[in-house]
Amino acid sequence: MRPFSGNNVNEAPASCDSSTLHRALFVCALGYFIDAADVHLLAVLRVASLQDLGVPAARLAAVSGALLNFQMFGMLLGAFLWGYLADRFGRLKALYGSILIYSLGTLACGLVRSPIAYEWLRLTTGFGLAGETGVAVTLIAELLPAGRRGWGIAAVSTIGFFGPLFVAGVSMLMPWRLTYAALGATGLVVLVLRLKLAEPELFRRAHREELRPGSLSLLAQPRQAAAFARCVLVGLPLIYLWSLLNFFSLELSRAVLPPGAEFGQKTCLLLFYAGTCLGGVLSGTLTHYWGNRLRSLGLFLLAGAATSAVFLVAGPRLALPAAAVYALYFALGTAGGGWVLFTAVAAEHFGTNIRATASILTANIVRGFTVPMVATFVALRGYTGDSNAAAVIGLVLFSAAFAALRGLRETHDVDLDYIERPDGQEVAGPAA
Repeated sequence: MRPFSGNNVNEAPASCDSSTLHRALFVCALGYFIDAADVHLLAVLRVASLQDLGVPAARLAAVSGALLNFQMFGMLLGAFLWGYLADRFGRLKALYGSILIYSLGTLACGLVRSPIAYEWLRLTTGFGLAGETGVAVTLIAELLPAGRRGWGIAAVSTIGFFGPLFVAGVSMLMPWRLTYAALGATGLVVLVLRLKLAEPELFRRAHREELRPGSLSLLAQPRQAAAFARCVLVGLPLIYLWSLLNFFSLELSRAVLPPGAEFGQKTCLLLFYAGTCLGGVLSGTLTHYWGNRLRSLGLFLLAGAATSAVFLVAGPRLALPAAAVYALYFALGTAGGGWVLFTAVAAEHFGTNIRATASILTANIVRGFTVPMVATFVALRGYTGDSNAAAVIGLVLFSAAFAALRGLRETHDVDLDYIERPDGQEVAGPAA
């Protein structure tokens, strides 16, 4: 067991003044705003863009699923590169490359002329997006004192989750190609703002060759591997809310609405994303109030499980009106707002020399799970119907998450100044 330092949990690291912390917090939150907007832009623009590219209505769901799979596969590939670069060469260097690739990829998506080109550009964009969330959360975790990390989570997640809400609103006013162009250009602006940030002191002190920064072998030790697996399992229901229930809201809502009922998919998306903003505020507020990350995360999982059950199991039997479906999607979004809290918990479970690698891999393996999850949904829906297929998947994922949550340690006030050793032990970080 590593020794804990005696630093006051409410004191900022000695190398950071308040203006530096506030600037870093703002720029990381703005970067996550672009990341969240871009990751979920496909859900907002898929119908309009594919119809414009000549995809018939009967094939919209299949082609949409392929696009989503390409994007998530790109994120899974990028996770291995950006995590290693962030721990080996610096958090900021990884962020620079990540945001440059996904900004240019997003700009190019506005120029596509075929679904095939669209798929490869979303893969490229996903590859770049893989580095954003994990590195940003790692930066916040290492810059903020332990007693204030909960508020950092709230700030980053709340501002970040306005990204999908923003693009859902903008898409109602602008053509889909222009929406892609605007978001890509905004990403390049964020890149310029990030050039003024500095690496955290924790990283600079732990950045030594003998500490094997970014080495995947450090994650293969039994204790670290078990923690990593549990973190992944805890995150799976959240991506289920974002990438299955939200992405296929049009198809799933048809299963619960009365025949002929009017339904606005973009209104549904707006309410889901508005719910994530509320969830972002609640995630940090509850964590700070309770002084407990796992209790807060458990509450978000419980809310997601209960709301999913009402929507998918009770909904088809009750023939819900559109207003009730909108309300349920707002509640689902609120539960999905625990995403940044989950990412922070993952980052806080590992030492400085592999923290970014673990955080990025955890987030993107969870996101990459979208590929088999959607494939399972598509395979089951032909036998059970849309709502039952989604309900079965949700039952399995939520059950696994609750079991995994019990095995994680509480990290609310934990000092993160420690490193992982090849023998699986945690030791205090190198002296300044």
